Amino acid sequence: MSDKSIVYGRQDEQSRIPLTVRLEWYPDGTIKPCMYWMPDESCHMIRHVYECIPLVYLKERADGLRFKVKAEATGASEWLCVSEPMQSEAYLYLSDKRFCGKNIVDDRYSHESKEYIRVSLDVFPSGEYKIVYFWVSGVRYMVEKTLEIEPRASFYAGGAGVWHKVEARQVNDDDDDDLYADKSNKRVAGLYFEINKWFVRIKT
Repeated sequence: MSDKSIVYGRQDEQSRIPLTVRLEWYPDGTIKPCMYWMPDESCHMIRHVYECIPLVYLKERADGLRFKVKAEATGASEWLCVSEPMQSEAYLYLSDKRFCGKNIVDDRYSHESKEYIRVSLDVFPSGEYKIVYFWVSGVRYMVEKTLEIEPRASFYAGGAGVWHKVEARQVNDDDDDDLYADKSNKRVAGLYFEINKWFVRIKT
């Protein structure tokens, strides 16, 4: 495994295993892993998160998080030696300060045109990521393409961060089908990552 991997897992005394992890990032800044993929592309659904601990990673010279989870494999994996139903406990490591930033922007600085949102994204072993879903005003969108990423401020929303311009499609709450059978509701949206929260500008 490359020493540059900042997203990885461990089970018992095993060495580091590079992982791709899907995270749910909530409006209050909390993070919850919901599944991960091993190097052999087997998928593991996280059934329970026992704990989340902030850590300092001396080797990576970074702050980050460690999750202790109970996961269930959805397919065969060369990394796990467990019997059916293939459940196991493991540790997931996110050794980058992006995952444990402290945001001083609170309700005192709220703005009527700013909405903190829930975002689902896949984080790769290198630390690169891809936004998969986001929710605005209770509506779920699936991101089909990321067009631009750059640092940017929003005067109207009263905030600044890493701006992501995305093409997205409105989908059902429980699957990726269009909300309306006879048409697709697509939009171009701007999502801002502000230290440890995501927000969008909304019309008022």
